[in-house]
Amino acid sequence: MLSAYLPSMRSVAKWLAGTLLVGLTASGTALYLLQSRLIYPANLPPGSRTNVPRPDEFGMTPFDEIDLTAPDGVRIKAFVIPYARDGVNPSDRPTVLLLHANAGNVGHRLPIARVFWRDMKCNVVALSYRGYGHSEGSPSEKGIKLDAQTALDYVLSHPDLEKTPIFLYGQSIGGAVAIHLASRNAQRVRGLIIENTFLSLPKLVPHILPFVRPFVPFLLHQIWPSETAIGSLPSDFPVLMLAGKKDELIEPGQMKGLRRACGSNEVTWREFAEGTHNDTCIQRDYFRIIHAWIASHTSASSTPSDPPTSMSPAARPAVATSPLPQSPQPASPTASYDSGADASSTTSGDSSFEMVNRSTASLSNSSGGMGSKELEEQEMMSAGSLGPKEEVEEVLKEGRDTVRATREEL
Repeated sequence: MLSAYLPSMRSVAKWLAGTLLVGLTASGTALYLLQSRLIYPANLPPGSRTNVPRPDEFGMTPFDEIDLTAPDGVRIKAFVIPYARDGVNPSDRPTVLLLHANAGNVGHRLPIARVFWRDMKCNVVALSYRGYGHSEGSPSEKGIKLDAQTALDYVLSHPDLEKTPIFLYGQSIGGAVAIHLASRNAQRVRGLIIENTFLSLPKLVPHILPFVRPFVPFLLHQIWPSETAIGSLPSDFPVLMLAGKKDELIEPGQMKGLRRACGSNEVTWREFAEGTHNDTCIQRDYFRIIHAWIASHTSASSTPSDPPTSMSPAARPAVATSPLPQSPQPASPTASYDSGADASSTTSGDSSFEMVNRSTASLSNSSGGMGSKELEEQEMMSAGSLGPKEEVEEVLKEGRDTVRATREEL
């Protein structure tokens, strides 16, 4: 009979179930492995765990490279760069706690730190998360949250910084770190600055890797629930949101979602028409907007002047070598200031908040007329990303190989 040569329904069901199980296991294994490799690519670019630029390489002195111990015993590093120049006391200046994005290391963000320090005259504390640069341990959501709180506690116990207005600045996943920290310390810090961050990883990952959508609810253990955390902020807590309209990694709706979810009524929103995930920080007037916003929320600041009708860019760091393609072309932001000081300083004594306007030519995105140091900084500046396509493909292959080996053993 023909039926004797055909597989039974039971055999077909077993084959289909086995095939489905292998497929699910491969995708699930890949997703599990991707969490560390893609969310925290601390080894990208190569050498990032060993080669960490220092503040003095960018003219920022004095500074301290300190060791901090998180509550779970992991030792982490941070750069402490007080603004102690021209007779200015660091205790009279604002302090920025810089929380970097997820690729590279803290040293790669020193060009950003230098704008805060040199041009805005801010003290800067730049944290190196566990598993990044010279810090011990392995990165995880729980661990990085401990690291951030440890760094803030350090600032709040520092003899020169403890009474200064403290602002949290975070890009990409650093924005998620900053939101968490602000939600837990709203009475201890002055304000929050976030750039191109996301609602949560469960809402972000399916956008980046659509094929893993079915596995997200039960396999993704790194959550970063920024949507919930930002909703707990007090109604009068100052927040500055900086969004690139061409962000190809974190689709712009995620930042807009954070804006809607924010519990604060004191939200300043700025969009940059040409800003992508990694180069929003080099867009025209990016740092001028930050300067004006910090000035407006700093009690020691001078009275902001009306914005000029034609604003030249402030100190603009340039694009870095990054895991994702970037557009190096600067662009004007789509919105003007609500109010704020001109980047050419408005002062009323040493206690005033000012930003010295830098020459556009010296820090333009064109290499013409730039010295080797500026060109080097161009190659370092970046928000970082969740990892390149090649990294995704490599980990997927690793997941498939793992499943194949397991299947063969069975």
